[in-house]
Amino acid sequence: MKKRNLTIYSLIILAALSLISLGVWQYTRINSGSKHPVSEKIFSQNKWVNAPQVRFKVLKVVTSTSADEKRATVTMQIKQLAPGNYGAIKGNSNILNSIWINVPYGFSNMSQWMKHVNGTRYTIKELSDGKSKIAKFYFTTPSFNYKYRNAPARLSILIPDNDKFKHFTKYSMLVNL
Repeated sequence: MKKRNLTIYSLIILAALSLISLGVWQYTRINSGSKHPVSEKIFSQNKWVNAPQVRFKVLKVVTSTSADEKRATVTMQIKQLAPGNYGAIKGNSNILNSIWINVPYGFSNMSQWMKHVNGTRYTIKELSDGKSKIAKFYFTTPSFNYKYRNAPARLSILIPDNDKFKHFTKYSMLVNL
């Protein structure tokens, strides 16, 4: 009887140690990732930004204000160098999925579509080709939202550093709405 109790206690202790070991292993695996998965780089208008998959520069920002809304029209030159992986989607070359006006402690509406200077939409085929293109983006934010900000608004473009999506670089340019 004593030998049987010793075997049962040994199995219980072995099972408990196994569960504790599994828990420690899981905890270290989950927490071993980057502590800062997004780094931010500020850039200036009319200066080229070189990201791993794309080169771009903001050519012009036109802002306007109505009683209840602030608008920004951003004109950019973009050269897609490799599949973009925008919006954390592998192979997505539509930079629109990663660009927005960032109003601290507020929100903005994303642009409806990436458009040619003449106002027509870029096709999916045009988005993925490697040709240099000039595109316009249109953003809005409620005026009340903007007046309570505690930092300047910025145009932000979130680009993954590779197709593993473990680290991103947020390229930001200050915008005076």
